[in-house]
Formats: sequence, structure tokens, C-alpha cells
Amino acid sequence: MLAGHVRLLKILFVIISIKLFIVVVFFGYDNTNEVVRPQRFVIIDELLVDKSDEPSWADRLKLIRKEMPSFPLEEMHRRPAGIPKCGKVPNLLEIDFSNDYWQTFTNVNLTYHIFGAYYDNRETMSEAPLVRVLTMINHYGKRGEISYPETFCQIWFKGRVEPVVVNVTDHKLIWYWGGTSAYVFPTLLSCCLPKANDTDAAEAPEMVSLVTQPCNKPRNVMRVIYEPDDSSANATDAPQGRQQEQQQEQTNSTQLQRKPLRFMVCVKAMDFIYKDMSWRLIEWLELMRILGAGKVVFYDSQMHPNMTRVLNDYMQSSPGFVEVWPLSMARGEPHAVPHFQHYVMQENSLNRILNEMIPYNDCFYRNMYKYDYIGVFDIDEVIMPLGNVTNWSDLIDLAYKVPDYQRETWNCSEWASFCFRNVYFPAYPERPKVYKKLPSFYYMLQHVERVSEHCDRFSATKCLHSTRYVIGLHNHFPLFRAGKDECEPKSVPVEYAQLQHYREPDNKTRLLNPIIDDSIWRFQPLLQQRVYAQYERLGFLPSAEQVLNAQEQRIKDDELLLNKSISMG
Repeated sequence: MLAGHVRLLKILFVIISIKLFIVVVFFGYDNTNEVVRPQRFVIIDELLVDKSDEPSWADRLKLIRKEMPSFPLEEMHRRPAGIPKCGKVPNLLEIDFSNDYWQTFTNVNLTYHIFGAYYDNRETMSEAPLVRVLTMINHYGKRGEISYPETFCQIWFKGRVEPVVVNVTDHKLIWYWGGTSAYVFPTLLSCCLPKANDTDAAEAPEMVSLVTQPCNKPRNVMRVIYEPDDSSANATDAPQGRQQEQQQEQTNSTQLQRKPLRFMVCVKAMDFIYKDMSWRLIEWLELMRILGAGKVVFYDSQMHPNMTRVLNDYMQSSPGFVEVWPLSMARGEPHAVPHFQHYVMQENSLNRILNEMIPYNDCFYRNMYKYDYIGVFDIDEVIMPLGNVTNWSDLIDLAYKVPDYQRETWNCSEWASFCFRNVYFPAYPERPKVYKKLPSFYYMLQHVERVSEHCDRFSATKCLHSTRYVIGLHNHFPLFRAGKDECEPKSVPVEYAQLQHYREPDNKTRLLNPIIDDSIWRFQPLLQQRVYAQYERLGFLPSAEQVLNAQEQRIKDDELLLNKSISMG
């Protein structure tokens, strides 16, 4: 028994010894060569948000001017100290804003909605220098029988406390065709500057206000827009003798030796909130550029995102070629709500057409010193030279020489505008493509069938307007001109040029018996290349896989419609 206990104790001793050995070995092992990496905690102390500095005051002024082109915030802030004896510039809270881009002025029973003001010092204007104020007024009457209450312009010059106060000398109603007091009518006011005062005769004023009495404190103030031709600065800096020599040289020069004519295009309010016209806009813009347009100005009245994208791309890739200005309607219709804005423009066509006169004239007066001729077109219209003439500059040279359509002008040497008769190029969707190998997304290049007859000289005509003579623009022709040396607009015969209008005519009988007119194909290689390049850079061209998928989907859709029609039958 005792021997058994002794044996058990020996076994336990051996087991305990082995365990102690293992423990000693484990803790005695040198593990200094192993790297034990501590757990790492990353504290995120930044967010991917805009951390750029606030814009400077100068940059903020530029941003505000872009938002409110006619509001003279910069000019108001740099006014000299002092209180004028007559008239005082209103502060911000004293101005009667109508909506985004309009101010209001009330005189007796008339309400003036003021959009812009412009300095006009053209040599062909007998009343120059003057400030023209572009308004819409709730009053219509026959021209020559309209009576307006007396109104005054307070005109402020840079660095002067006292304004120059003058009468509004006339109201030019830019509309012929009647209306009621429910509408507001485009009207151009004239504020003639004194011929002799303590200002430089060539100095443009900064601001203007309309008031009922000469020394009233106004409740409106507009920037006076004056954008002279920068390229003429070198000529005006030349010594007087050299200037006279240059003028004599220009007088003796022939038309072939003159400087190239400068052209630009003004487009009405772009109301395309639902319909994507971006692809057609690109083709139209590239054709304008080929024909000679140096700039195209648009007014944004709610556009499809793709159209906005196209115009933004042109402004970045071709600076100066495209401009986009903001616009709203005169009576105060909400502009910030796009679907309602579109409804308002479609609901009452006369109200929309009357408002269209504003961007035409604003565009003209902003650019009249920089261009020789200004066209007013829609993006489905092109003044197309014919025959061997392939640009507008050569077309104007030709227009001087050819006869006026259906009118004798033997005693004329200058014209306010050159106008071109309208002819429709409808879509004809039921007819096969004329050029089967040309993709359909070249709209004008593909649509070369037109109605057989041109419209008369007054129906839907469009013109190239001389910036020397025109005063007030309708979308089809000038309603006011200088009346100095120029004659009324000349209608250029259709043998030499035409207005190609890419839409259906109102008179559907004109759709019968179309003819082929592929005059645009003179520009095909260059136009096609430029348009394709724009499609490509904007990502408008689908991949081969997308094309195949679209074709398969169309087949499925056609089969679904066919099965549906069979089952209904």
C-alpha cells in the first residue's frame, strides 16, 4: 500500500516537473526579433466640402452684374460724397423692383416696366448723344395719336454729384398691330443730353432714372450700357493729323479694300424646357459661324439641360462666340418656377410676342458699336446666300448692287437693312431621306426638300440690320431708323439669297409638291466635320453596343405594338 502511494507521488512529481520545464522554456524564448504592430486608429478630421475663400468684393460685383445686367450696383457704390441740389440716387430699399430684371415707374395712370438703358452717340443720329431707355408700358394707341404724361430723366455721370436732368423727348412704340391695356407694350424712350454742358460730349453717363418732376427722388435706377468697339481704341489714340489721313484713305478706298464686315446674331427667349433641341442647336451655331457670325447672343427663358450644356461648352471652348443673358417677362410673371414660366409663355401668344421685342433691342444696343450688321433669327432660320456667294460679307456687297424686289430704289445708296424672303423647309416625316448614307442627326444637311414658293416680302422675312441706321427692332424688320441718308429696308431677290425656315408652313397647302433645294450642301464637308466634333466632345454619340441595343429594343417595341393591334382587332 505504502509502495503504491510512493509510486503515485513519483508520477505526479514527474508530471509537475515537465509542466514547469515547458513554462520555463516558453517564457525564456527570445522573441525580440518579432515586430508587434500596435493597432492603428485613424481620426478623420476633414470633409470633402468646398473650402475655397469667399469671393472678394470685386468678384462679387462681377457675379451680381452677371445676375442683374442692368442694375448699377457698382456705380452706386462709387458715387462721390455729397448731396445734390436736385435729385438723389435711390438706395436699395427705395427701388421698386418688378421681378428679377425689371424695375417699375408710375406716372399718372401709366406703369413703365424698365429693362435697360443704353448710350447712343452714333454719328447718324441727329439727336445724339442720348440715353435710350427700353421699357414695356401698359398703354397702346395709334402712332401719332398717343399722349404720354411729361417724364424726366435724371442722368448721372461718373464723379459728379449733380445729375443732368432732361425731358423724355419721345416714346417709340415698337409695335404696329394693336392691343388692349391688359398687355404691356415695348417702348423705347429717348433722353437727349444737352449739347453744351460741363461734361465731355463723348462721355457716357453711368446711370439713369425716370421721374415725374425734375428734382424728385427716383424709385428706379438703371445702368447705362455702353460697350464701344475696343478695336477702334488704337485709331482714336493716333495724332489728329494721322486720323485725318486715315479717314481720307478710307474715303478713297473701294469696297474691296474696306475692312471685313462684322456680323452677329440675336436670338429671342429660349423657351425649350421640355424639348431637347441641343443637337439642332449645334448644327445651327456651326452654320452661323461658317456664314460669318462673330457672335451669337441668347436669352435664357428656361432651357432643356442639354441645351444649357451645349451653350456652356461653347462659352468655354469658343470665348466670345456665344453669350447667354438672363431674361424674364415684363409684367412680373414668375421666372424662377420653370414649368409655370413655360405655361405663361405658351398660354398667351400676344403677351409672349410683345415680350420678345425686349431681347431683340437689348441685344442690338449692347452690340451696335462692335458689329456692322445684326441679324435677329430663331434657331430654325438661316439667311442662305445662293450661287457663288458663300458668306454674309460678300452677300452685303451683292445686296448693294442688285435691285429691290418689287420696288424702285434708283435714288438710294444706303439702306437701313437688307431683308430676305422666307421659304419653308418642312420635316416631311413620311418621305424617305434624300441622302440615305447621311445620319439623320444632321438636321439641316438632311432636310433639303422645301415648299416650291417663297413668301412675299413682308411675310416672315428676316433681315441683316445696319447698326449705323436702325433704332427700334421688330423681329422681322426695323420699325424705326435714323432717316438721315438711308432708305427703307431692301428686299433682296430670291435669286441671290433666301431665308431658309426649317418648320412647317401655317398654310398646309404649301406642303404639296416639294422641290429639292440643296444649297446648304456647299458647306457640307466643313459643317459635317464641325458638328460631328461637337457631338463627340459632348458625348452625344452612342457606342456601337448602345446602337445595337437600341435597335433590338425598337424591334421588341414594334412587335409589342403589332401583337397589341392584332389582339384588339
